[in-house]
Amino acid sequence: MNTFSTRHILKVLALTAGFIGLLYLAYLARRELVWIGTAFFLAIALNPSVELVSRGMPKRHRGLAIGSVFILVFLLLAFLVYSFVPPLIGQTESLSHNLPHYTDDLINGSGFVSDQIRNFNLVDRIKQSQDQITSYASSAGSQFVAILSSIFSSFIASITVLGLTFFMLLEGPSWLETFWRIVPKNRRSHAQKLAARMYQAVTGYVNGNLFTSLITAVSTTLVLALVGVPYAIPLGIFVGIMDLLPLVGATIGALVALIVAGFTSLTALIVMVIFFVIYQQLENHVLQPIIYGKTVDISPLLVLIAVLVGAAVGGIIGAIVAIPVFASLQIVARDYAERHLTHD
Repeated sequence: MNTFSTRHILKVLALTAGFIGLLYLAYLARRELVWIGTAFFLAIALNPSVELVSRGMPKRHRGLAIGSVFILVFLLLAFLVYSFVPPLIGQTESLSHNLPHYTDDLINGSGFVSDQIRNFNLVDRIKQSQDQITSYASSAGSQFVAILSSIFSSFIASITVLGLTFFMLLEGPSWLETFWRIVPKNRRSHAQKLAARMYQAVTGYVNGNLFTSLITAVSTTLVLALVGVPYAIPLGIFVGIMDLLPLVGATIGALVALIVAGFTSLTALIVMVIFFVIYQQLENHVLQPIIYGKTVDISPLLVLIAVLVGAAVGGIIGAIVAIPVFASLQIVARDYAERHLTHD
């Protein structure tokens, strides 16, 4: 009995040490793991397009289909950059030149916002911070370019992620085929159904999140332009990018747009407040249920936990990909509970 207990304790200690060692290795390679995770989710997001294009290729050649999809994605990105970045930088630089004029109008104006600034004795504080705001705005164009270039930590990182994505798309089907041959036949069918549910959850979230953020950016830009708020393009793009972040992203983006609208006029501020309130309700109760459907069914508490853990591990990218990861884990946990913990 003592020998068994000692052996059991040593086994537990060895497993614990091995687990701690794996966690330490994961910590050391956390940057590379983020790259691999990013490539994995890019591959999942692009795989439906690759499957569709491959049907029209000679002998359903997957490599040609992947190359074609990559070219189409690069062309789309180049078009977006060419269409939006020059006016974005131009409008941002214009903001830096006109900001002192806007500040003076805000302080000396007769509108509601100007009256509240004087009533609460905020004039001195605004004047003190004007130089800092001007300095920040004057460098915003270059900062935006820097943000675009630092989505990945370096050029090598972006090439690595793209290379990983390409090979995951190319070799993924053969890996799956090999894996399913290893799985015992009596478990294979159930495991394939479970994997299909997880794949549906991940693709549903990734593609749905991108699509809703695109809708957010376009609609916000249009409304800002209609009410005469300057710099509608950079503000709309900023709100759309922030909408990618779960829970708090849309609120942060809306607050920035509302601040600029408040500098324009009280009417613009009121219209934008109404727009964001209505749009958030529309996105939460109409767009997301339609776009996501039943692909991503995860509780708000798990969403918050996933975002916090993902952000701590991988920053913004980690926060974005954490939700589909947790959704997949939730699918596995529910399946285990249904098969092992429930009783007729």
